[in-house]
Amino acid sequence: MIEYFTVLILSYTLHGYNIDTIVMFESEKHCSSAMQSRTFDNFYDHIYDLYGNDIMMTCHVTDEVSKLIRPKPRPEQ
Repeated sequence: MIEYFTVLILSYTLHGYNIDTIVMFESEKHCSSAMQSRTFDNFYDHIYDLYGNDIMMTCHVTDEVSKLIRPKPRPEQ
């Protein structure tokens, strides 16, 4: 099994500039867990209150391998 680094991206617009704030995770599972746990809700709500509804938060899986799990060799008999 191969796992890939995944980034949580919070995107919003500030004075016409697109801003992306990222947090890196070791796997998509970890990123999804962070979103589902509502850990970032206060930050999201604060940015929403300041700059409006042109805001998005998502997990993006990269091409960079974070963990490569290889099968164990069979024991010699």
